[in-house]
Amino acid sequence: MNVTAWKRLFIALLHAPLLILLLVPAAAQAADATLDPRLLPGGEADLPTLQQELERLSAGRPTLVVIPAMPGAGTRLPGLDILETRAFLTATDPFGLEPLDGASRVLLIGSAWAVDAAAEALADQARGRGIALIPLAVDVYAEPGNAILQDADAALILALPEFDAAAQRGLFARLTDASVPSVALTDARQVERGALFSSPGALDVEAWLRRVALRLDDIAAGRAPEPIDSRPELSRSWLNLETAARLDWSPSFALLSRSRLLGEAASPAASTLSLGQAVALALADNLGLAAARQEVDVEAFGRELAASRYRPNLYLEATGRLIDETRARAALGQQPERLASGGAVLEQLLFSEPALAAIEIADSLDRARRAELEVESLDLALDVSREFLDLLRLEASRAVLEADLALARAQRDQAVRGEAAGAVGRGEVARFEAELAQARERQEQVVADRERLKIAVNRRLGRTPAASLAPAEPDLESLEWLGGDARFSEVLDSPESLAAWQERLVTAALRDAAELEALGELRHAVQRELTSRRRAFWLPEVGLEARYTGELYRGGEGARAPWESSSPVVQLGVGALERAGLSLPETGGDQWSIGVSARLPLYAGGRRSIERDRAAARLEQVALEDAEARLGLEARLRAASVELVAAWRRITLREEAQGHAQEALKLAEVAWREGALPQVALIDARTSARQAGLAAAEARWQALQALVHLQRALGITPGPMGALSRDRLLAGAATLALGGEER
Repeated sequence: MNVTAWKRLFIALLHAPLLILLLVPAAAQAADATLDPRLLPGGEADLPTLQQELERLSAGRPTLVVIPAMPGAGTRLPGLDILETRAFLTATDPFGLEPLDGASRVLLIGSAWAVDAAAEALADQARGRGIALIPLAVDVYAEPGNAILQDADAALILALPEFDAAAQRGLFARLTDASVPSVALTDARQVERGALFSSPGALDVEAWLRRVALRLDDIAAGRAPEPIDSRPELSRSWLNLETAARLDWSPSFALLSRSRLLGEAASPAASTLSLGQAVALALADNLGLAAARQEVDVEAFGRELAASRYRPNLYLEATGRLIDETRARAALGQQPERLASGGAVLEQLLFSEPALAAIEIADSLDRARRAELEVESLDLALDVSREFLDLLRLEASRAVLEADLALARAQRDQAVRGEAAGAVGRGEVARFEAELAQARERQEQVVADRERLKIAVNRRLGRTPAASLAPAEPDLESLEWLGGDARFSEVLDSPESLAAWQERLVTAALRDAAELEALGELRHAVQRELTSRRRAFWLPEVGLEARYTGELYRGGEGARAPWESSSPVVQLGVGALERAGLSLPETGGDQWSIGVSARLPLYAGGRRSIERDRAAARLEQVALEDAEARLGLEARLRAASVELVAAWRRITLREEAQGHAQEALKLAEVAWREGALPQVALIDARTSARQAGLAAAEARWQALQALVHLQRALGITPGPMGALSRDRLLAGAATLALGGEER
């Protein structure tokens, strides 16, 4: 080695530690990546979840560590320049959502860097509905002013990545206090923090973080990441019942049944609970109804399963075969003694009447199940309403019986003092003692009945049995319970007006009842099945098959044809034949084929005829069930309407009777003290007053019970009614069935 080489080696050894120190930080930094938190709906709060996804994807490799970058900086992912693209924002029409009904001025609230572009994307949709869209940029240091909130009818909320959970709660609390319903366009988790509702196209945050993690993992592994060309969406909207209650806004049944319900519709446990809040709580938290909703979601996959028959089937196959050597030798190389082959097969169904019928039947059954879910929800609302009103009835009865108990005790004490003075005998005192004991028993029985019913109501509401429950008494004089409505007064006028009203109600109910809708969809499914069974006798099933097969191994006798021998003499003869134009086949090699087949069974043991006859019998059964349901619905509706009118008229009569009974009791007490009235007459007067009081207390709840039964028969969610529900109930208007407050 010369002198120059020694010098170069010395210099390299001298600088090696320095090079190592320079390379170590670079290697450490290679395991890190920076990402703009504005690309995540929750900002930096979503980074831990993103990091967990990266750890799951690393599968033993060094995990990429993601750290927040400055705004506009960080790792660039293809297709991800901004979180909320124009296509994402306009995929659904937020101005057509129910919380924005009737709105003319809508705020668009978001971060300063995103709100203007989002307003431009949504401007055409807002203009088409005659809505003024007002962009409002917010940050954690500048809250929206009261003036702009007071002028707004609703607010659309973009993702707020720079707001933590507490800051978002504060923002939504301000909107709610200003009576501004807020709709989360991007991040449905804002509903958990106080927003009213989330758009049906809101971002599925978990799926989004998985997509971002996949792209970052590709970059860390040196692979080219696929572009992000779409945003995953949630399957259901989210609805905050507590915010709805604070806004005094009643969501429709359709919205309740399609949404994931959060929060509580009721006020805190120490305050009272209205009937409307109780129904909303039951629809949100009842476990039986939640199980029914889940069953509908599970059975909805039946449509996808039916449609999967029209998707191609691709599979691999392998075959191993062994035949006797004599047969192999005689096959001249076409069937060797030992053969192993593999292949790929593609099958595509081109036409199948049963497959087409299965898709249509699955669609009809899905619609039938959803209608049945609505029926079950209405039945639950009716049960809750009935038990809620029974609680109020028992509470009113308890008040009457407590007053009766106090009166019985006062009369007993008066008799004891009279006995001490020698004015009455021991027999009268004993009679008053017996009356006091019976009054105490009646009062304790009502208290026990109320406690048992409270446990049942709490169970339907999805609450603990011992939870506090203080039902609020509905105001029968308010419009939401038909009080003061001139149209209802006209119904009460005469039997003719009642009959005409019943006819309108029956017509509306038979046209829009969810029970009949479910049976109609079921009838359509059975009719389609019967048609398919009949067509199966003459329509074939047509399919396409493409197959590719390659030999993996051949050996033994017959592995080669005699003309493939390596002998020069044989090859000389083969060459002469080929020159003469006669080619000999080669053994082995790959094979492919494409074929179209049509299959029509001629006889299957009578099974097709049996299936056809069974479908016809099932169709007749559904027709009978539909007829029975129509008769039952009409009977329930007419009975509920008659009972409502009768109960409403009884209220005034029973209150008058109670007043007269109380007056008679007071006169009887005065006469008994003066000795002008026997004890039996006094006790009879008190019994009459007690019975009149109980009858007057029950009259109000009997009217409300009849009203909620009538609402249920008409397909309206039982409870207090808005203007649209009253229009449908009192005018028989069925045109609002899908767009109003009841469904």
